[in-house]
Amino acid sequence: MEQEAKINLKQRLAYNYLRDGIHKFIAYGGAGGGGKSWLGCEWLMQCCHYLPGTRWFVGRNNLKDSRESVAITFGKVAKSHGFHAYKQTSDGFVFNNGSEIIFLDLTYYPMKDPMYERLGSKEYTGGWIEEAGQVHYLAFEVLKTRVGRHLNDVYGIPSKILVTCNPKKNWLYTTFYRPWKEHKLEREYAFIPALVQDNPWATEDYIEMLRSTKDEVTKQRLFFGNWEYDDDPTALCDYDAICDIFTNEHVKATGLGRLSADLAMKGRDRFVTGKAVGHVCTIIIDKEYSPGKMIETDLRNAMIEHRVSRSNVVADSDGLGAFLESYLTGIKEFRGGARALDDRYDNLKTQCAFKLAELINNRDFRVICSREQEERIKAELAQLKQASVDSDTKKKGLISKDQMKAALNHSPDYLDMLIMLMIFEIRKPLRGAKATVTDVD
Repeated sequence: MEQEAKINLKQRLAYNYLRDGIHKFIAYGGAGGGGKSWLGCEWLMQCCHYLPGTRWFVGRNNLKDSRESVAITFGKVAKSHGFHAYKQTSDGFVFNNGSEIIFLDLTYYPMKDPMYERLGSKEYTGGWIEEAGQVHYLAFEVLKTRVGRHLNDVYGIPSKILVTCNPKKNWLYTTFYRPWKEHKLEREYAFIPALVQDNPWATEDYIEMLRSTKDEVTKQRLFFGNWEYDDDPTALCDYDAICDIFTNEHVKATGLGRLSADLAMKGRDRFVTGKAVGHVCTIIIDKEYSPGKMIETDLRNAMIEHRVSRSNVVADSDGLGAFLESYLTGIKEFRGGARALDDRYDNLKTQCAFKLAELINNRDFRVICSREQEERIKAELAQLKQASVDSDTKKKGLISKDQMKAALNHSPDYLDMLIMLMIFEIRKPLRGAKATVTDVD
């Protein structure tokens, strides 16, 4: 198999990383037309050809895309090399020398397989995650443990995962782009920004299509490779500030402990409870739907374990909140639609949401949680957006919860829990054994 002469400088840099003994996780891309798919197919084809018997993967967000999109480019690469010593199957590609490339379905199934356990028994030499912006970060984390396990010792080669992507404000931003931009990328990681302008073999028609697109977000992402493309004027929180809430170690836990609980009812996602001490919030309960009695027991135990008085506990008023207040006398029932304490906001929830955004943007808030929870919290906070931002006459409001759900494909339970915590920030402590946060001072 002869080396393809048509290789641009960014692809050559990627090959240097893919062949060295230092870098294990290489992200390539950042725009359309930069040669991402060609690089992935050609790299795996060469690995399989020169390393007989090795096993590699190529994964996308669903198996159909892996089979169809990758297979088309793979055929073009093979034709350019005059290479025929392989065959395609429904599972991937099998080479005449015993090597193979396996298609992986990296779809995230939160109910059926939330930890990607289906990948846990697989062993690979290395692999490629294509269109990684559509892939859940846990797939990347699990696959990191599955490479370097098949003939790597025999050939003396390190494990490698190639990640190809367009700009996306998710784990790619925090794992690769932002550390690269700040010159803080970990030693085993590499990021190569590749634009269509870097690819001398991109057609003029394709370049012009990207340049002339009417959608500004699409142009910023796919033509300019702009990772800050979603600087949305309606967004309440700066995305970098959102990322920082998990590392704001200068924010100290001081003062009384408080609990905020977003309650899981049928048809909703999770029962989430956070404990806040000052501006440091720790996720202490995170469960899928639980019966009312179990929620009551869990909250009661949390109050005892964390020494939080009932007057410092708030729960939403959506059905179970009223139920809980009857059994846990003295906790606060949050009614987000109630009148705000400040007339600039259309309701109490909006005022609390703006207060949360203020703390986040000022780097005066910290969240302690698992990495899986972190990714979900980032996504939910990114949906904290102002409605009617262009209106000078309306009170400040939020986009609807249905709009948030449509964007997230789930209920913003962590976000709701954090918003409710802000009731303790915007008002004086309430007195009396029984009170709700709808009372007016």
